[in-house]
Order: sequence, then structure tokens, then C-alpha cells
Amino acid sequence: MNRDEMRRALREATLAAFDDAVGSLAGERLYGVALTTDDGAMSAGLCVTTVEHYEAKRSEADAAGDLASPGYDAYLRWDTAEWRDELAGWQHFDTVSGAFQDEQGDSDDSFEEHIDALIAALAHLRSERADALDGVTLFVSVTDSDETEAIENRSATELNPAEVSGAFLRRYES
Repeated sequence: MNRDEMRRALREATLAAFDDAVGSLAGERLYGVALTTDDGAMSAGLCVTTVEHYEAKRSEADAAGDLASPGYDAYLRWDTAEWRDELAGWQHFDTVSGAFQDEQGDSDDSFEEHIDALIAALAHLRSERADALDGVTLFVSVTDSDETEAIENRSATELNPAEVSGAFLRRYES
């Protein structure tokens, strides 16, 4: 699979996984959508979360006294590991993730190209599902990487209007 085919397959997988995830929300209000990958650029997955899920997690954390820890609320709200659906519609990404693994190492710029492809897939998602994504923050995240925050901030800035990305970009301010 060449790079253009991989990007097309990634866009299609993202749309299909998003549609599956939104279909399962049962009236919950979406506020975040992310594509995640690992620092080896060998995978892609969609994560979604809702206001209701965040409020429930926050209530649990408050009862346990965890909210006293600086940054814990931002962690609950924005870390995809705490979200409602981590790797939603994962089956849609099987083919494209396999292609990423086959491509890995062909270029010194492969990680950056992978991040760019993920950002492009989310931009395509926003254009194709604009009504469903009104006011929803989109970004790319990377597990276990020193570059995660910079990638998240860059992608959020590129993918969202300023009034949407602002709260995300300020998430770690005290």
C-alpha cells in the first residue's frame, strides 16, 4: 500500500470508527475526539469522550480526593486513557495499522509523516461530519512519547477554531 492509499484508508477508517462511536452515544454530548498512535508510528486508533463520562469520572475522583492533585482534572478531561471510548471502532484500523507497520523505517521522516496523516484524517473528519463536531475538540495524541504534548498542541491548533482549542491549549495552566 503506497502512502496515498494509506492516507485514504486512514481517512475512511476514521470516518467509519467515528460513525460507529457516535451511534453508541445514546444522547451523551461529545466534547473530544482524538486519533492516537504509539511513538513507533505503527498504529492508529480513534478515541472519543463525552461530557457525561467526564463528569462521572470527575465525581469519582472528587470523592476519592484525587482532584486535590495539581493537573488531575486536566488529566481526566484530556488524557485519552480516561475517555469514554479508547480505540473506538478499532477493527476499522486493522488494515491501515498493518500498512503502517510495513512502512515503518522506510524514511527518517516516517514518524512526522504519520502524525501529518493523522492530522489530515481528523481534518477530513471535521469537514465530513461538521455538524456532529461543532464545538468538539480534535487532536492527535501519542502514547509514551516525550513529544506528546507538543504534538497534541500542534494538532489541536491546526484542527480547531481558536474558541474550541483555547481550553485544550491551556489545560495544564494552574
